[in-house]
Amino acid sequence: MTREFKEASIQSSVAERPAVAIAEKLASEISNAADEIDRLRRLPDDLVSSLKAAGAFRLLIPGELGGLGVELPDFVDALSIFAQADASVAWCVSQGAVIATTSLWLPEASTRELWLDPDTAIANGPPRGCEATQTPDGLSVTGNWGFSSGCQHATWMHGAVRRVADGAWLGVYFPKEQARFHDNWQVAGLRGTGSFEFSVDGLSVPDEWVTDFRIAPIDDAVVYKIPTGLIFAVSFAAVAVGVARASLDATIDLAQGKVPGYAKQTVRDDPDMQKFIGEAEMRWHAARAYLHETVASVCSEIGSKITDAQRIALRMTGTHVIRESAAVVNLAYTVAGSSAIYQDNPLQRRYQDMQVITQHVQARMSHYGFVGRYFLGHPFQPGPLN
Repeated sequence: MTREFKEASIQSSVAERPAVAIAEKLASEISNAADEIDRLRRLPDDLVSSLKAAGAFRLLIPGELGGLGVELPDFVDALSIFAQADASVAWCVSQGAVIATTSLWLPEASTRELWLDPDTAIANGPPRGCEATQTPDGLSVTGNWGFSSGCQHATWMHGAVRRVADGAWLGVYFPKEQARFHDNWQVAGLRGTGSFEFSVDGLSVPDEWVTDFRIAPIDDAVVYKIPTGLIFAVSFAAVAVGVARASLDATIDLAQGKVPGYAKQTVRDDPDMQKFIGEAEMRWHAARAYLHETVASVCSEIGSKITDAQRIALRMTGTHVIRESAAVVNLAYTVAGSSAIYQDNPLQRRYQDMQVITQHVQARMSHYGFVGRYFLGHPFQPGPLN
C-alpha cells in the first residue's frame, strides 16, 4: 500500500512535470550504478553523460537561455525520486541545478554563452577566506572553497568572494581548469558526491563573469525571487525524503522473511516492529506532504519579492523535513536489526548518507530557535541561509 501510494502520487501529473519525468526515466540507470558511484567517490562518466543529456543540471535555467525552466515544486519532487535511486546523484543534481541559478545574475551575454555548451555543469562551495581585489578589467581572486559536490563532473566553478575595497560579497565564475582541487573527501556517507575543496591564487576574473546579488537577475521567474540558501534548504529536504522512502522500503522488504535471533516470528509479525513501521510511515507521509505543500504554496503566493513570512516558511520546512526524514531512517534501521550493519544491505549506505545530510548547515538545530524567535515577535534577521 505504501509504495502504491507513492507511485500514484508521483505519476499523477508527470506529463506536465518534466523534472519528475527525467528522474523517473533515469532512476533504473542510477540504481544500477549505485555501487560504482560509492566505490569511485564520484558519478561515473556514462551516468554523467546521461544526466547532462537529459538536462538535469540546467533544470532551473529558463528555456530561452538554454535550460528546461521547470518550476520549483516539480524540481523538489524530482529530487526525491533521484534520491530513492541514489542519494549522491540526487545531491549532485540539487547542488548543480541550484547553484546554476546564480548565472542569472551574470550579464545576459555571459549567461547565454555559459549554457550554449550542452556539457555545462557548475559546482561551488562555501567560501573560506576568499578575497577579491578590484582591477581595471575585473577582480583578482584568492581563496579556498570547501564541500564542492559534483566538482569532478563540473565544467565551471562558482565561488563567493568578499571585495576588499568595500566588503561587498560577489560571485565569480571561472573554468574548472583554473582551479586547484584538494581531495579530502574521505567519508562514509554521500561518498559519490566527491565533495573536494578547491582554491585559486591571484586568479583574474573579468567583469563579465562576476555576479552581484544586489542587482536584479536577467529573468523574473519565481525561483529567482527565492534566496539561494532557501532553495538549497528545500532541495536537500527533498533528497532526505527520498532517502527515507528508500530506507523504509528496504526494511519492509527485509521484514517479510527475517526471523531475528532468539525470536519465534518474522519481523513482519512482531507487534513491536509493526508499531515502529507504522510510526515511520506516518512521519514520512507527513514530512513529504509538509515539504510539497510549503514549496507549492510559497511559489504560488510570491509577489514582486519574497516576504519574511515566506522565508521563514521555507527555512522551517527545510530543516524540519530533514530531521523527520532522519527519524524515519533511524526507525527503519532499528527494525532491520543487525542485518542493516552490513555493506551489502541497501539500508547501510542510506543510513550513512542520511547521517551526512543531517550534519549539513541546512539541518542545523539552531534553525529551530531562529524560527521560534520570529514567531515570538522578534524582527526577522536575514542572512546567507535565509
